[in-house]
Amino acid sequence: MPHLSALAHNNGDDRMRLYLLKRCHALLLLPFVLCFANGSAVTQPGPSDAEKFEARVKAIADALGTNPRYKSLSPRYRERLVEFVAGNMLFVLIHELAHAAISELGLPVLGKQEDAADSYAATRLIRIGSGVSDRVVTDAAEGWFMADRRDRKEGNQVPYYDEHGLNQVRAYQIVCLIVGSDKDKFKDLAAETKLPKSRQNSCAKDYRDAAESWDLVLKPHRRAADQPKTKIDTVYGEAEGRLAIVAEAARSIQMLELVAQQAADQLAWPVPFTLEGQTCGFVNARWIASEHKLTLCYELAADFADLFRAYGSASPGKQVVRKRGS
Repeated sequence: MPHLSALAHNNGDDRMRLYLLKRCHALLLLPFVLCFANGSAVTQPGPSDAEKFEARVKAIADALGTNPRYKSLSPRYRERLVEFVAGNMLFVLIHELAHAAISELGLPVLGKQEDAADSYAATRLIRIGSGVSDRVVTDAAEGWFMADRRDRKEGNQVPYYDEHGLNQVRAYQIVCLIVGSDKDKFKDLAAETKLPKSRQNSCAKDYRDAAESWDLVLKPHRRAADQPKTKIDTVYGEAEGRLAIVAEAARSIQMLELVAQQAADQLAWPVPFTLEGQTCGFVNARWIASEHKLTLCYELAADFADLFRAYGSASPGKQVVRKRGS
């Protein structure tokens, strides 16, 4: 999985870490990829899935403890680092699949497409309803809060004309959808992010509108049981240096294959397309409509890890959006 590029590099310890990561990461992703494509769970993850997730995160964090760069960090901090990067990479993957669906299925978009893709990823994850999926979507919101702090600290000028919303706006859009799905369950999240009570009440309608709208536009494109599946290719590009381990780990756990299989199972795509992990030379993920290709840049995972370490908190107990629904 691409986030590993930021979590390990150099030294002979890479082989041991890669061995552990091969065994751990497929099950870490599985509860999600079985659910996101059709907006409802194929199988509802139970407590055992959350327990498996926690065990895999701990194993990965323990493996990182052999790296001089991370061994001075507490085990809990390493676990939060892995959780954060994994959650954000998964959110990005589902976000980009929304762009693919809009493009390939000719779906209507009222408003900014980037906002629609965020709402797709958030509502699909919220629908799963497990502690693990709750953590993924809150980590995505946390990532936007951190990105905003980084921009302000580094003096990066905000491009108000950009196709993407402002970082804080995107963060609060996700928070609003989470709280709107169950105000009582996520009351701690609302309080922690200082979401006003008046906005909490209107978030319920925002969540309902977003979830039901995605259900409605996807309904005509559900694949019937007797329909052939669209071919979705998967490609893992080569990587060097710090990013090499991510490319190898992504191949070994077959992350793209898992996502491609579920996308092909659930929707009747009109033409084949490709999911690709790649060294891009910049931090990004993108759907390229002219090439029918979704690319996740390995550099994006490294950026998430750097973001967490620099702007998440000074200790693992103070992250914004840390609390989860019960």
